[in-house]
Amino acid sequence: MMTSNFFIPYGRYSQNITKIVMYSLTRFVLGGIIAFIGHELIFDTALNYTFVYISLFFGVIAIVIAWLYFNRLENQEALEKIKQKLSDGNTKYLLWIKATDAKGVIFLINVKDIKYFKPQDKYTNIYTQDKAYLINTGIKLLINQLDPNYFWTIHRGTIVNLEFISKISKNKQDKLMVHLDDDTALSVSRNHINLFKKM
Repeated sequence: MMTSNFFIPYGRYSQNITKIVMYSLTRFVLGGIIAFIGHELIFDTALNYTFVYISLFFGVIAIVIAWLYFNRLENQEALEKIKQKLSDGNTKYLLWIKATDAKGVIFLINVKDIKYFKPQDKYTNIYTQDKAYLINTGIKLLINQLDPNYFWTIHRGTIVNLEFISKISKNKQDKLMVHLDDDTALSVSRNHINLFKKM
């Protein structure tokens, strides 16, 4: 392993770790063959176990370095897959929102679990299946951060998640209403009726 360093240009060990490992393993194998098979033919001497132990020592080091290096590559690849899964390959839109409940406890909410948004003064209410939360991001800023394939503005300040819409109907005043799967009814303004003509 020590002699393998001479094959690597000075100052480039980090870029050539694979070469160092390969040179080391190759010399380990060759050293073992020479030590156990060809020592009498080549050197005409008895087997010297000191050199065998030295060869095994450096061979083990080479194997450990190889294992650490390739294990690091596997860990990096796994980390990249996790990052990609979390981002769903789309970093343009929000995936998680930090919000607080009525007691001020902070929660991290998956955007896919949010049914709709409604403004409240300078804040915005978030409604999920079982709870309501509050964020300090305004509706106008929020809509630009949400995926338009899932979230539509249906009224001034009301954003709905299309995944939770169960039906669309008109009320007695002939206004278009969006009904969610928990029987929540949200009105659709005239400016946004055209969105539902595509459905």
